[in-house]
Amino acid sequence: MPPMPPMPPMPPVTAPPMTPMAPIPTNPQEMHQKSGNDACIKRLGQLNVEAAPKVYLKPSEPGKVGKPADIQTNIFGIEIEKETTVFRYMVHAKAELSPTKEAVFTKKGKEDFVVLDRHEKCCNIFFYAVEKNPDFFKMKDGNCIIYDGQSTLYTTVNLFSQLDAKEKKSRLFEINGAEIGNQELKSLPCISLEVYAPRDNALVISAETLGKRTADQNTESNNREYTQFLELALNQHCVKQTDRIGCFEHGKVYFLKPTEEGFDARDCIDVGDGKVLYPGLKKSIQFIEGPYGRGQNNPSVVIDGMKAAFHKEQNVLEKFSEIVNRDVSRGMSDNDRDKASQVIRGLDCYASYSNRTRHLRIEGIHQDCAAKARFELSDGKSSTVQQYYQEKYNIALKFPGANLLICKERGNKNFYPAELMTITKNQRVTIPQQTGQQSQKTTKECAVLPDVRQRLIVTGKKAVNITEENELLHALGIKVYPEPLMIKARELEGKEIVYDKKTTSDAGKWRPPPGCYNKPAVFPDLWAIYAVGTQHSRFSIQDLNAFCSMFMDTLSRKGITVKTPAETSLLHVDQVMSKLENIAMNKCKYVFIITDDNITHLHQKYKALEQRAMMTIQDMKMSKANSVVKDGKRLTLENVINKTNIKLGGLNYTVSDTKRSMTDDQLIIGVGISAPPPGTKFLLEGKGHLNPQIVGFASNAVSNHEFVGDFVLASVGQDTMSSIEDVLKNSVEMYEKNRKSFPKRIIIYRSGASEGSHPSILAYEIPLARAIIHGYSKDIKMIYIVVTKEHSYRFFKDQLRGTKATEMNIPPGIVLDNSVTHPACKQFFLNSHTTLQGTAKTPLYSVLADDCNAPMDRLEELTFTLCHHHQIVALSTSVPTPLYVANEYAKRGRALWAEKTENAPIEAEGSESTRLKDLTKELSYQMTDLHMKRVNA
Repeated sequence: MPPMPPMPPMPPVTAPPMTPMAPIPTNPQEMHQKSGNDACIKRLGQLNVEAAPKVYLKPSEPGKVGKPADIQTNIFGIEIEKETTVFRYMVHAKAELSPTKEAVFTKKGKEDFVVLDRHEKCCNIFFYAVEKNPDFFKMKDGNCIIYDGQSTLYTTVNLFSQLDAKEKKSRLFEINGAEIGNQELKSLPCISLEVYAPRDNALVISAETLGKRTADQNTESNNREYTQFLELALNQHCVKQTDRIGCFEHGKVYFLKPTEEGFDARDCIDVGDGKVLYPGLKKSIQFIEGPYGRGQNNPSVVIDGMKAAFHKEQNVLEKFSEIVNRDVSRGMSDNDRDKASQVIRGLDCYASYSNRTRHLRIEGIHQDCAAKARFELSDGKSSTVQQYYQEKYNIALKFPGANLLICKERGNKNFYPAELMTITKNQRVTIPQQTGQQSQKTTKECAVLPDVRQRLIVTGKKAVNITEENELLHALGIKVYPEPLMIKARELEGKEIVYDKKTTSDAGKWRPPPGCYNKPAVFPDLWAIYAVGTQHSRFSIQDLNAFCSMFMDTLSRKGITVKTPAETSLLHVDQVMSKLENIAMNKCKYVFIITDDNITHLHQKYKALEQRAMMTIQDMKMSKANSVVKDGKRLTLENVINKTNIKLGGLNYTVSDTKRSMTDDQLIIGVGISAPPPGTKFLLEGKGHLNPQIVGFASNAVSNHEFVGDFVLASVGQDTMSSIEDVLKNSVEMYEKNRKSFPKRIIIYRSGASEGSHPSILAYEIPLARAIIHGYSKDIKMIYIVVTKEHSYRFFKDQLRGTKATEMNIPPGIVLDNSVTHPACKQFFLNSHTTLQGTAKTPLYSVLADDCNAPMDRLEELTFTLCHHHQIVALSTSVPTPLYVANEYAKRGRALWAEKTENAPIEAEGSESTRLKDLTKELSYQMTDLHMKRVNA
C-alpha cells in the first residue's frame, strides 16, 4: 500500500480541566470495579495516604538506539474538515406483551442472539419512525442521523429547537408492529418509541475541540463522547445492514454474507461441528501523535481484520451428526452425548411448529428418546413425547429414537424433539463450545499471515463503507484517509546470552553452546520416573528405560549430578495418584511423569499434590516422549532438561546488553491476572460462592536473573489491585532476605488493565504501591508500567517477502515510541518475539509512574533484555519474562483453585478479604519449600 498523506497538525494539548459525568454502574461487573477501587481507597486511608491526581506522565523524548526501519500500520488518519454541532438523544423502545409483562428492545444483552435480535428490532422500529415522522426528525432540513441501533442517537439538527430550555424534551411514538417489516414484530399492536434529550446534549465537532478535549495529561479533562460519536459515525453503514453485517461489542463487526461483500470463499470455510468462519473487522478510534510527533493530537481509526467461528443455522439433529460424525437418528452413546452437549450448551434455538416462532436456550441432551420419555399431562395421565406431538400438533416424528433436546423456557427445563428445533443463526462459538479438532482448525485458519490480514482490512474497510464515497461522513466533514499511516521505527540489537560459555541472540533466537548451565541445580537423591496410561497406550517399559537413560545422560552433560531413580515403572491411570501420595510420604522430592495425551484430567491433580506435598512433579506428554525415544528429537529433550534445571532451582543462562540495563540494585516485578472463566457468576454482597481472580507475580528477588513468584487470591472484577500490597511485601522482603539490602529501584510490569483503567490505577493503585515501598525505605524509586496486547494495532514490514510467518512479520527488536503513541502518555510498542504463525501482535507499554525519569532508550533496552530470560527455549518472548512467569503463576493459581473447588464450591462466609487471605495461605507456595523455585516452568 502507498503511504498515507501527512495529516495536518492539530493544536497542542492544552485543555482546561473539565469534569465528565460519572456513569452509574448498571451491571455486576461494573459494581465490582467500583468496590475494587473502594478497597484501594480504604487501604490508602488506613495508611494515611491521599489518592493521586489522575494525570499521565509527560511523554519524554523518543529513543534513538537501533537501526531505522520503515513500518506500515493499520492506522487510517482522520481529518475534521469543518465544524459541526451534533445533538445527543436517548432512545427507548418497548412493547407490552400483557398487562404485567413488557419487552424492552433497547435493553442491553449478553448472548449473541439477543444482541443481534434486539439490534435488528431497534433499527426496524426507529427507522420506521423516522420514515413516518420526517417533520419531527427534520429530514427536510438536511438532518444527519447517527444511531447506534440501541439507545444512543446523534443528529445534526436540534429536534427540540422550538422548546424552551426548561421544558421536557421528549417525544413518544406509538407504532403498530404490523406496519413494520419484521415478522416477529407484526403481532405487537402497540410499540412505544421514546426519543428524549438529556441536559447539555450539544457537542461541537471540530479539529480544535478534538485537539483540546481528547488527549490531555489530566485524564479527567478528556471527554470520551468525542470518541463515541466518531465510532458511531464510522459504524453507521453497519448499523443499517442488519441482514448483512453483525455488530458486536468493542467495535467488532462480522460479515454474514461475506462473498457478497468481496471476500474470498477461503475466508469463510466450514470448520466442522456445524460451524463456519466469518471474516470481520475490529474498528477503534484512537488519538495519536501522528506524523508531526510530540505535542500533536490527531484522530485516527485503527482497523484490524479477523475471523471467528459461528454456528450454522441448521437442524439440531443435523448438527448432532456433524459433531459426532455419524448418524444419530437412533440415539447417541453416553460419550457422543457428552461431546455434543459441550458444543451446543448455551446456544439459542427456535421452533415454528406451533404457528409462531419460539426461541429457547439449550441446556443439554436427554438420555432418552421421544418414543420412551414420558411425562405427566395436566389431566393426570402420562404420555410419551412422541404421542404428545402426534395428538397435540398432529406431527408424526420421523426420528422418535433420537435423543431429546433439553431447553430452558421461563425458568423450567423441558424436553423437545431435536428434529423440530433449529440452531439460531449468527451465534459465535465460545471457548467451552469448542472441540479439540475444530479448535485446531479454527486457530489455524484465523492465524492469517500479514498479506492476508492486509487484504481482510482493505476488503472490510470498503464493505463497511469507510470510503471517500460515504455521503454521511462527507456531510459531517469527516475525512478518513484511504491509505494507512507509514512510520519510522527502530530495530534494537540482539543480546549476549551467557551459559558457561557465551553466545549472541540474532532476530530473537540463538543456539545454546555445548556445555554446562550457568548454574546447575542440585538434583534430589530420592526421585522416581513413571509412565501413566491405559491398556491402549503405546509406551513400553523399554521405552521408559530408554527415555530415563537419555534424560540422565543429558542432565550429566549439563553439569547436573543425578543418581539412578528409586523407581521406574508403568502405572495405570487409576493407580497414579495413590502411588504419588505414597512416595511423597516417603520423602521423595522429584518425580518425572510421562502421561498419555488422551488423559487430560491428571495434570491439575499432579500440581495440587506438588503444592501440598512439596514434591516437584514434572509432567510430559507421551507423544513428546515417543518423539525423543523413537524419532531421536534431541531438541525436545533439551527443552525438557531446561525445565528440569529451572524447576529444581538452577539457572540456565544470564542475559546482558551494552547498556547494562540489568543492574544488581533493582527489583523487577511482573504482575499478571487470571479472571474467573467466562460464564461463572460474580459474588454479590457476600452471597453465594467465592469466585476470586488470581493475581500472579514473579520477581528477581532471589538473584538478578532468576524470576520466581507466587499468587494471591483477590476479589473479582477489580479495576485496581489492593493486592499489590501483598505482591510488593512478598517481593521486597524476599529481596532483602537474599540480597541483604533493599533495592534502589523497583520496576513493575503489570498486565490485565485496559486504557479505561489507567485513571483509577493512577489515582489509587500507584499511591498504594508507593506507600508500601516507602514503608521499607523512602529512597526506593519506582517505575510502574502497564502492558497490554488487548488492542487493535498491527505493524507490518514495508515490503512483504517470503511465505512463512517468520519471514513476513516484523522482526524481534522493533520499537515504536512516537507517531502511533498516545499524545499525553509515556508509551512505546516493542515487538520482542519471533512470530511463528499468523501476524505479529505487538505489546503496548504505558509508563504510568517513573520516579527515575528514565529515558525511553533505557526503558526499551531493559524491556527487550527481559524478554530474553525465558530459560526454557532459545527464543525471546512477547512480554518481559517477569510478566510471562507471573501470568503462568496466575494460571497455576486458577488450576489449584479449580482442583480445590472441583467437588464442592466454597461458600462465602464472613469477610471475603479475610477468607481469601486464608485460602491464599492454603493454596499458594508461600508456606512451602517451593517458594524460592520457579515451579511453574
